[in-house]
Amino acid sequence: MSESKGHHENELLNRTLLTEGDYVAREDVDLTNCEKEPIHIPGMIQPHGILLAATLNEGNTIVQCSRNTDQILGIAAEKLLHTPLADLIGSAQLAQMLQRDLTASATADLEYVDLKIKAHGQEADFFGIVHESEGLLILEIEPLREEREMSDSDFGWIRTFFGRLKQTSSRVEASQAAAEQIKEMLGYDRVMIYEFDEQWNGKVIAEAREAELEPFLGHHYPASDIPKQARALYLRNWLRTIVDVNYTPVEIIPTTQPLTGRPLNLSLSVLRSVSPLHIEYLHNMGVGATTTISLIHDNELWGLITCHHYSPKYVPHRIRNLCNFLGAFFSSELYQRQQLDDYQAELQLKTSASRLASIFVGNHSSVRIQSQLQDQEQLLLDLMNASGAVVSYRDKLMRFGDTPEVQQIRELAGWLARKSNDYNYHTSKLSLEFEPARAYKEKASGVLYLALSPGHNHYIMWFRPEVLQIVDWAGDPSKVVIQDDDGVRLSPRKSFEKWRQVVQSTSYPWKDYELNALTELKTIVRAETEAQLQQVEEQALLNARILRQNEQRYLQLMDISPVAFFTLTKDTIVYCNAQAAELIGEKDPKNMIGRPILDYVQTASRADIKEQLDRMNGELMLLSCSADFVLPDNRTVQLEFTLASVIYQGKPSIMAIGRKAASSEEEEVFTHMTDKLQNYVTTDSLTDMPNQMVFERELLQDWNACLLEEKPISLFIIDIDDFRQYNKIHGLQGGDLCLQYVADVLYVMAQQYQAAITRASGATFMMKLSGSNVEQALALAEEIRQGVMALHIQRDQSVSDEVVTVSVGVTVIIPSSTLHPDDLIVRARKALYEAKNQGKNQVVVR
Repeated sequence: MSESKGHHENELLNRTLLTEGDYVAREDVDLTNCEKEPIHIPGMIQPHGILLAATLNEGNTIVQCSRNTDQILGIAAEKLLHTPLADLIGSAQLAQMLQRDLTASATADLEYVDLKIKAHGQEADFFGIVHESEGLLILEIEPLREEREMSDSDFGWIRTFFGRLKQTSSRVEASQAAAEQIKEMLGYDRVMIYEFDEQWNGKVIAEAREAELEPFLGHHYPASDIPKQARALYLRNWLRTIVDVNYTPVEIIPTTQPLTGRPLNLSLSVLRSVSPLHIEYLHNMGVGATTTISLIHDNELWGLITCHHYSPKYVPHRIRNLCNFLGAFFSSELYQRQQLDDYQAELQLKTSASRLASIFVGNHSSVRIQSQLQDQEQLLLDLMNASGAVVSYRDKLMRFGDTPEVQQIRELAGWLARKSNDYNYHTSKLSLEFEPARAYKEKASGVLYLALSPGHNHYIMWFRPEVLQIVDWAGDPSKVVIQDDDGVRLSPRKSFEKWRQVVQSTSYPWKDYELNALTELKTIVRAETEAQLQQVEEQALLNARILRQNEQRYLQLMDISPVAFFTLTKDTIVYCNAQAAELIGEKDPKNMIGRPILDYVQTASRADIKEQLDRMNGELMLLSCSADFVLPDNRTVQLEFTLASVIYQGKPSIMAIGRKAASSEEEEVFTHMTDKLQNYVTTDSLTDMPNQMVFERELLQDWNACLLEEKPISLFIIDIDDFRQYNKIHGLQGGDLCLQYVADVLYVMAQQYQAAITRASGATFMMKLSGSNVEQALALAEEIRQGVMALHIQRDQSVSDEVVTVSVGVTVIIPSSTLHPDDLIVRARKALYEAKNQGKNQVVVR
């Protein structure tokens, strides 16, 4: 196994000894404290191998061993104690073993060793697994029953498995394929994939079995079946095998570990004997052998692959090693499949939630909202897999499906408003939390509440009924406790006939991906009561994003620049490249960061440079200047700079490129970088259109020209309809792509009409046209509207006939001395608002 793979698996496994815990003596374990059974120090092993514990110091003396050495090796355990381990396995084999890193936490792989040991008077082949436990070397030895190297059939099986897994479309299908393939590979009678819920109860989610066996698919098991310390041990090994459930445990002698004074810690042992409670459980099922593979994610056990055979069954080490690989692979693959399933379900729900939200957002007619909700009743119910729903909006209470009565709903709404956090609350046990709900628990044992306004006057509730939630346990829970002469103790179910337990007053739980869809619906809250504030905040975010994009352009320019680049904030150097340091005479650019630029300027030139820097505040055009600079070695040199006003890290700043005065050999490069800087300062980073500062300056110039010539000037404000919803469905990158498509159409039309255009903000563009009358302006606006529609950009993949549209507000003014260019913008905005209110995808001229 490669180093990278071993490291990845080790991140999944917790290869530390289980030591902490409030454990009790084995004989004191009963139903009330079975989670305290010290299963990691049983003092016994399974009999298909032997265990030796030796010191790690010189001599490697055997200080503990299992009693069955005479059966497997022909040497009594008492004779092996206090003898060097080398006497048994040979000095050469011991030396090779000790060269390994025996610290279990160093790798997730088991440390296998091939051994030749004299057994019953003849040399025989053995498999060994070695690790360190509390200062002792633990060597577990089993007779070799099969070749260790993987065969062609193993690789063929892996290829087949990967092929089948690729053909599956969900976690459920992938789990079933995994169960069937493992059964085929290992040859067990039954293979189950078992997952835990948040309370550690388990459920069989996939099963492959012999035809005559009773199915366990869908069975639920209580958390007590696998107590806390058992789950902790499953985190420490991918694989756990019981060769023969009817085995007689083999004692380890002496019982006490000499270095700790406690029983030998077998947390990482592959031969460790199993809890008698678990053995009794398996006896009652008629199981003869088991193999269990852990499913782990983020150092947490989320499930198990459990294999049952109804007679003894030995799994060779070659196959066990393959199962270690499968444990790591399945842990990642099946978990990711679940995440993908949930993600796809969440995407579908968010799309539906966006459709529901669009009924409220931007719709000012309550009558229209009520009508659309009636039309979308099934969408409303299906969104949260609910049997009933209520919408309270603008003094109208609308009920859909199976719900409580109106007065009951209003009473419940008051309680939910007090319980809610961030406008929402949910429970699957409503009548256990809210006493009056017992009267209608059949209809509403589960409720999901979302306020549509901060005052909670408007809201949506979804209801789920009392499921009479059917849980398929492994057997009748009344048979869990058995009275014996020695008191109450835990025993596994004596029968595996299905027993149906009805969980009263409980609904199906609300899933995380369903709750995540509430994010889309909370847009209703913001749109209903904070529309203006929301627009301001969104604009600020968009502006910040534009600033970040521009800043990235500046940084990219500086990184590739062969000339000296500086960035100044409040006249202090906050960034410079290596060329800038060389120009100033500093060895390291870091020495310049945080220093005022005037520190390098000769005293006589400081006032002039300070004046030039102050002039750059918000200046659009580039500014050139020169001054004498004093270098760190006290030499004086005249430097030339080109300055540009930028925003850097959210603050007004100045970007400067510099060179030595009269440096003719740098003229071409310097001029090229100056042109690039000019372009970056004057264009929009996403669309490459002139930015708003350039546009407004040109607008003022055209306004003054039209004022002198008494010609009309037209201003168009074009806004992509429902662009926020588009962004939520397609993401920011999808939104950027949409903006670029629309910008390309607008730019072509602007060129055709000799108009100027800019992206004003977000999804809003401005276009100006001189000398056009109202009819010409209206014709251009209509051409813009139809041109964007002709792009056929789908708004929602699930609704093929909905495409991206724009609303256009136009105003045509003949400038006069009583008016200002700002009046042109104000009127065009009012026209845009009218176009939006008329249903969007409209043109309005004022």
